[in-house]
Amino acid sequence: MIPGGGAMAALFEQGWIAALLLAVLAGEAAFLIARRAMPPRAALLLVLPGIGFVVAIQAALMGAHWSLVGLGLMLAGLFHLADLRERLRR
Repeated sequence: MIPGGGAMAALFEQGWIAALLLAVLAGEAAFLIARRAMPPRAALLLVLPGIGFVVAIQAALMGAHWSLVGLGLMLAGLFHLADLRERLRR
């Protein structure tokens, strides 16, 4: 742990930041679906790019091979395009 880094430093060093981000994204999707603000498919397409970014962040923080970071970014981009396509159809 970084001396004097505190709780935020620990979140990053131990990889918990990714779990926290995933929980926020899951909560966002659940909120939108429960409030009927969006259909489930639209809510998932909204948060899936963020999940791809979280995978990339976690891989980078863990020192994983660059291809895993790239995979997360590629998934984020593909999900983003799917979301755009869905929105433009409406």
